[in-house]
Amino acid sequence: MTTKSQDEESFTQANDASTVYEVGYHVIPTVPEAEVATVVDAIRAVLTAQSAEIISEQVPVKTTLAYRIERAASGKVEKFTESYFGFIKFATAPEASVAIHKALSDKYEVLRFIIVHTTREDALAPRRTVFASDRLEGKTIEKPVAEVVEKVGEVSEAELDKSIDALVTE
Repeated sequence: MTTKSQDEESFTQANDASTVYEVGYHVIPTVPEAEVATVVDAIRAVLTAQSAEIISEQVPVKTTLAYRIERAASGKVEKFTESYFGFIKFATAPEASVAIHKALSDKYEVLRFIIVHTTREDALAPRRTVFASDRLEGKTIEKPVAEVVEKVGEVSEAELDKSIDALVTE
């Protein structure tokens, strides 16, 4: 039986304490646009109640859903084809993710949400792609020009039938 050294144990605890998650959420479209910020504040409050460090976030934007989402609420079925979508990236202890999931499930204004592991890097940070090539140095890359295709004259039905017969008899 192997035992962890004190250094290994503290390293594991440090990594566990800084697990990075991202919660993507849909706010129901019946919430007035002016009150969406209040719903986001409630989601942030759930995260901070679990000692989460908020890393970055995207303000919810009204979007059309890829498919209709139905849910039962107050004895009737609600149908939604659009929502306000946003996300918050945060770091917290792995045990806290269960409590966050439960708290978000209980929020009526949150239509759907997902919590995933991610990295601390900002996915929305602009990235510049640079291509290097010695053979293209000093040259401007131009859009390729389409080849001009010659138009072939019309073929009579007699010639077409003759060609088909020739292919069939061979």
